Amino acid sequence: MYQQNIAEVDDLLAYHSKMRLSDHALNEAHKESLRAKDVFYAVFHGQILEHYPDRQRVLIVGPMVDFDVKVHVVCDYTDEDELVAITVYVPDRPQWVSDMSRAP
Repeated sequence: MYQQNIAEVDDLLAYHSKMRLSDHALNEAHKESLRAKDVFYAVFHGQILEHYPDRQRVLIVGPMVDFDVKVHVVCDYTDEDELVAITVYVPDRPQWVSDMSRAP
């Protein structure tokens, strides 16, 4: 199954004809002062930071459109046609020591 072969965002996007933001992701984006286009931009210009194959999800880190800020987007790929961003956040301390590294 293709889930084992996902190494890059392009691999993930190649298997889905659509992408959408869940209501939860939209609410979380709003809390972080992010727009929907920031979330999509982060996914399409980002990289996979963590892969959770047992849950068929990935954590993607990518840039915002107009600012030098990294965004984390958790995407679910259980649906064969649609990739779903299920949550969005700007990584911060104490959970993250940097955009790319979790705190010990």
